[in-house]
Amino acid sequence: MRIFVIAESAVTNSLGRAISLAVVGSERATTELWAVDDGPVWTGARHFDLDIRGFDGRDPAALIARIREAAADEPVLVWISKGISPLDHIASALAGRANTVVIADFDDDDVSLMREQVAKSWKTAVHLNVLHRKSPTQVRRAQARTARAADGYTFSSRTLEHTYLARDLARRSSAIVPHARPDAWLVAEREGRAAGPLRLAYLGTVRPHKGADKVLALVEAMPEIHFSSFSGSFRPAGGGATWHSIGAEAALSDVYADIDFTLVPQDPSSSAARNQLPSKIVEAAVFGVAVVATPTPVIEEYCAGAYVPIEDWSDPQEVARRIRAADPVALGAAIRRVFVDRFSAAVSGAALGRLLEEVPVHAPSR
Repeated sequence: MRIFVIAESAVTNSLGRAISLAVVGSERATTELWAVDDGPVWTGARHFDLDIRGFDGRDPAALIARIREAAADEPVLVWISKGISPLDHIASALAGRANTVVIADFDDDDVSLMREQVAKSWKTAVHLNVLHRKSPTQVRRAQARTARAADGYTFSSRTLEHTYLARDLARRSSAIVPHARPDAWLVAEREGRAAGPLRLAYLGTVRPHKGADKVLALVEAMPEIHFSSFSGSFRPAGGGATWHSIGAEAALSDVYADIDFTLVPQDPSSSAARNQLPSKIVEAAVFGVAVVATPTPVIEEYCAGAYVPIEDWSDPQEVARRIRAADPVALGAAIRRVFVDRFSAAVSGAALGRLLEEVPVHAPSR
């Protein structure tokens, strides 16, 4: 079998989900990762040993022909990430083809995410107007078309699966495939922490539903800590902790080796946040680093009992007290076990294999 993972953009961090699928796919078969060639490849892709191939999103005929050609020689899995236009057209063109199976993957509540983006400002609303492929209306329609063309689904969590199926998605067999990192990245459990100030980090993309303002308040309330974030993300208002800026060239293993806790605040009123599996939790798990996060349904689904849950970030002094009272070594070991049991590429590869047994490739022509 050959696997084609297809992403709706090479530029945005949505490519990260397609990378996860490619990591999982590589556990089972030769895997090709394709993305709409819409600009410079997302910087996070550099951490992965993957060849990201671009295709023309306005005319994907060449990619469709490439997949059909491969299906003439061997079974093919076409794994569509997110199903946003133009990927719905690719799914429709390959639906029911001999020696081919189409799986639609959904990893975020993309319709709600786009609605929240539109609500941010009138400029965003004008940009993401109803004709834009990423407007809430167009995302919903494209994902419905992708679903109709698909033989099965994968979702990043049970929580998200329930959200999508409640929207009357066409009924199909499905599997849960969380975000993945290569199993070879897994580090040994930490035996202890070095003496010195607590080391905290915020390593996510700055988004309104990801609580960057809460992180800034917390850092100001903990002047004794060392704090890290990626260069160009955000800076404190003044005073507070010792701040470390992480350069784009830094290896993730080195980044996580230098922190005790990673912070993942979410907005519990946001549907996008409630349905999201933050990729930074998966990275913290593979590197055995303790997590402090909002207990959203998805985070609880995977990590209950293995992290510091903060329901209310509005009192930075109380959040600071909870962090100081936690054991980063024990929690790091606990979240590492979550990776082994739930986030491992091998575990997700097995789930994909079971799904393919339920939705085998269409029989080749005689």
